[in-house]
Amino acid sequence: MVVPDKPADPVTAIPTDSIDPILAERVRTSRLLGADPALVLHGGGNTSAKGEYVDLLGRRRECIWIKGSGWDLATIEAPGLPACDLEQLRELRVLEHLSDEDMVREVRRTLLNPSSPTPSVEALLHAFLPHRFVDHSHADAVLALSDREGGEELCREVYGDRVAYLPFVMPGFPLAKAVAAVVEEQPNVEGVLLHKHGLFTFADSGEESLQLHFEFVAMAAARYGKERQALLATAESAVQEKRCWKPSEVTPVLRGILAPDGDFVMETRASSWILAALEQEGVAELMQSAPLTPDHSLRTKNQPCWLELNPGEEDHLAQVAVAAFAEQYQAYFERGCASRGPRKALDAMPRVFYLQGYGLIGVGQNAKAASIAADLAEHTLLTKVASRQLGAFEGLDELDLFDMEYWSLEQAKLGKAKAPELQGKVAVITGGGGAIGEGIARVLLDAGAAVALLDLDHSLADAAAKRLGGAVIAVTADVTCADSMAAAMDSVCERFGGVDIVVPNAGLAHVASLEELQLEDWQRLLDVNQTGVLLTFQAATKVLRRQGNGGSMVLVSSKNVLAPGANFGAYSASKAGAHQLAKIAALELAVDGIHVNMVCPDAVFRCGENPSGLWAEVGPDRAKSRGLSAAELEDFYQQRNLLKTEVSAEDVGRAVLFFAANRTPTTGAVLPVDGGVAAAFPR
Repeated sequence: MVVPDKPADPVTAIPTDSIDPILAERVRTSRLLGADPALVLHGGGNTSAKGEYVDLLGRRRECIWIKGSGWDLATIEAPGLPACDLEQLRELRVLEHLSDEDMVREVRRTLLNPSSPTPSVEALLHAFLPHRFVDHSHADAVLALSDREGGEELCREVYGDRVAYLPFVMPGFPLAKAVAAVVEEQPNVEGVLLHKHGLFTFADSGEESLQLHFEFVAMAAARYGKERQALLATAESAVQEKRCWKPSEVTPVLRGILAPDGDFVMETRASSWILAALEQEGVAELMQSAPLTPDHSLRTKNQPCWLELNPGEEDHLAQVAVAAFAEQYQAYFERGCASRGPRKALDAMPRVFYLQGYGLIGVGQNAKAASIAADLAEHTLLTKVASRQLGAFEGLDELDLFDMEYWSLEQAKLGKAKAPELQGKVAVITGGGGAIGEGIARVLLDAGAAVALLDLDHSLADAAAKRLGGAVIAVTADVTCADSMAAAMDSVCERFGGVDIVVPNAGLAHVASLEELQLEDWQRLLDVNQTGVLLTFQAATKVLRRQGNGGSMVLVSSKNVLAPGANFGAYSASKAGAHQLAKIAALELAVDGIHVNMVCPDAVFRCGENPSGLWAEVGPDRAKSRGLSAAELEDFYQQRNLLKTEVSAEDVGRAVLFFAANRTPTTGAVLPVDGGVAAAFPR
């Protein structure tokens, strides 16, 4: 028997003393089910448990805890399993019809706590079953058996009469009634297999239901386990040399093509087995078939875009492929509307690309959505290719998929939430591990951008990324080396698809009079503060021009450009040179729609727990040159500005955001962030 891959037990301490023991058991076993991505991905699947509660009149009543909307089984906690009055839910079964909207309203009406999250759309299915614990997944292995010609016969061969079998029915009231009816007709079954959808198991204990689920999935996986393991074991040396495209040659082109329909982030996957799978005969046709389960269509659309590119023609061929995809998608949408009635059209852009010699690409309106699309594409590729020996793949028909993608419950969400200002944008910040870099990153991240922190010291960038959380990556980069910067941009394109916002921020400082300034120190600061800006501009411009969507560059300049300080010549002069480079970039890049602006902060000493490395190095000497103790330096800078205020890293970030978001049609501008230093007033 081939057991599906399962990580170590993810269950951490669950506070069982404050919640019902049945609920505690449900939380524990739900996490175990959700921990296996081959069973449950990104909020998919659902679980429930039935128990009792005492109402305000002292009556003992039955309740059901059911997974709530927005919760992930892998990390679910007790609040993610809201309690509903079970008797009220079961009363709804007598109805002949119940619309999805009415169903959601009626289910919410039974919540014991009205502020709880909305229960799963399959809450009635769980409620109508008599069993105490119910588990549901979209396990890859089960779908591998079900999604093919003769799939039901194959499943019956594997499971016999241990499960009941149902053809696909849209989730909601009809499915709930159908499952309840088939279980009543076959009361001894241990589960229900919904063809081309997923698996339900149930039992009187959470552990028993969970183990049944694992057993049934393992039985399915055994049918193609050798092929799956062989594909996953593809040697890196066998295929990696065949990878003929760099990320910066592919994803920026695609982002540029998709741009008229919105800003998208992309994530590339290119492990050895993916490259090998894409080389197999017939894979293009196989992958352009229906998804494994209709739930995937909400994240990936029904089909991917298969790319065939040639060097030197990639821009044109990618444009042709995406245009063909959009045309086919529009025709599918019109056919669906003709059969099912009018719907609000979604954008016609792909959510998954496959490219031989490169890998697969997930696409989303933010980094999380792109990562989810890539995960689903990866699981789909592995399952479809590894299980080919079971027979011809056969997914759901087009109208069933249309019903899911254009489900009324999903349609109702359109346009309700306002998108963050920088949704779909990717920001690159050099010197990203420093205090100012982290402060800028926090502001841009909060505005919806995906952020890459570039730093020569990877440990600093990685620590900042961990503090920030979310869509942030740390990339090792030497701004004084053109090859290093090109490699860094490739890393950003691989993880996020491209670049929209570039913030040259890396900088060094040194205290010495011009008379005493050593040539090596002068050169060191020129290399980082000035040449580093030039190389950052050059590397980023290649990506921005390949995208063809404009962009924004915001140089972190300095108050010292306008008001230099004695004994700070190397810093002031090198920053002034970078400042001038930014002005020239504004002149040269305007034709491409790329804005180039500058922010000029005064001293920033920290960002939260991240101290400024620059000030740690030069602070004592700067204090000495002013006749101050080191402890008096911060107060000196605060008191010398007109507003008598501290300049924070987030202040610099907000100035960068103003330019990065293109709130005004501005390029070549300078924005001081210094609390008002009269000597630095722009002239």
